[in-house]
Amino acid sequence: MEIFKELRNQEVEKLFLVVWPPLGEEKELDIDISFGFVFPQNPDRLCVITTDKEDMWTPCLRFEGIPTKVHSWSSFASRMNAWMKSECESDLETEYYEVTDVQEFSNIIASKIQSIEFVGLENNPEPFGVKVVFDNDYILSTPISDGNTVETSQFNKNDNLLNFERMGTLEIKSSD
Repeated sequence: MEIFKELRNQEVEKLFLVVWPPLGEEKELDIDISFGFVFPQNPDRLCVITTDKEDMWTPCLRFEGIPTKVHSWSSFASRMNAWMKSECESDLETEYYEVTDVQEFSNIIASKIQSIEFVGLENNPEPFGVKVVFDNDYILSTPISDGNTVETSQFNKNDNLLNFERMGTLEIKSSD
């Protein structure tokens, strides 16, 4: 989890939603979605906060190039709906949606990451989620059965943490 400390004080220049198409999924909570950040000091690198696909539990960072095929935010809801109904004709591959200029994420863009918090269960040393805290917003990244989900104060408020509260008492730990 040490690598997450490197995110502190980084300023978000661009923001992407990174989505594995929810082919045939029934609920929005089942959409495998992560956030990808671009920071000014690495403008050609996308830093994606997600869940480790090996254990489907542990938060992880992955780095990749800036996507060349990017969908517009205005098509996000309709594409997710089409995928869920198995009506989308596109290839099944990771989709990227740039949300840098979208109102719902305006408190994240050009903001510095103030802190990183890990979310876990009491008496379990391994966290299952990570919360990236900004001055006026946050990004919470947690696992779901097929991957990862995210929420902010204004986006995707599916209360995924409630699923983990059934497993025990939640514990928030600072990355310091």
